[in-house]
Amino acid sequence: MTLARTPRRMGLALLSSVAAAIAAHAADTEPSQTPALRAAYAIRDGGGYEWKNSTGTPHEIIHDGQVVLAAQPHGTYCCGYTFAVAMDLCRQRSLLAGKSYREVKRFQKDWYGATEEAREKTCAYAVERLGVGREVARIADAQPGDFMQIWRINKSGHAVVLLELLRKHEAIVGIRYRSSQQLTDGVGDRTEYFADAPGQEGKLDRRRVYIARLNLEAGSSTDASRAPTGD
Repeated sequence: MTLARTPRRMGLALLSSVAAAIAAHAADTEPSQTPALRAAYAIRDGGGYEWKNSTGTPHEIIHDGQVVLAAQPHGTYCCGYTFAVAMDLCRQRSLLAGKSYREVKRFQKDWYGATEEAREKTCAYAVERLGVGREVARIADAQPGDFMQIWRINKSGHAVVLLELLRKHEAIVGIRYRSSQQLTDGVGDRTEYFADAPGQEGKLDRRRVYIARLNLEAGSSTDASRAPTGD
C-alpha cells in the first residue's frame, strides 16, 4: 500500500512545488510590488468620467496646509488621476520637502498643460521644472510606473501611467496604461497602438510621446500612504 501510494505522493508534491513557484513569480510581478504602480492601483477602478468644469482628481490634494486641488465630487479625468498618483508618490518619498505652495500649484498647472511652456510635454516638463523627476527621452527606455503624455494623430491627448510597452518582433507597437477615460467609465486599464504599427489601426503619434519619471529612488519612503477618499 505504501509503495503504491508513493508515485501519487510524489506527483502531489511536484504539483505543490510548481504551484508555489507560480505564486512566487506572480507576487514578484504584481503591480503592488512597485511603488509607482501600487499608488496607481490604490485608486479604484471606475467612478465615472468627468472632464468639463472638473478638477479631475479623486481626492483632495493638500500641500503646506493649503488646498492645491479640491476633490472632484463625481468622476475623474486623466490629468487629475495621474496628478493624484504623482502627488501621493511625492509625499510618500518626501520629494516635496522644502517646496512652497506656490511651487506645487505651478507644478499642478504644468502637469495639466495649463501653462504655455508645458502645453506639449505636460508631466515631463512639470517634473523637471519642480526638480522632482526627469524626462525620459526614448520610448524604449520607459518603465512601468512612468507617467506619459501621449498624443494621437487626431490631435487629442491623454495623460497616463505606463503599465507595459507592447512589442511585436522586438518593435514597440503600443502601450498598455492606466488612467481615467470614457471607455472605462473613469479609472481603468487600456491598450492603444501607434499609428505606424502594421495591422493595429492605432492612433498614437510616436513623435509626440513624452515620459516623466519621478526621483523615487532618491526619496525616502514614509508610512504616510493615505487611502484615496474618492472614486
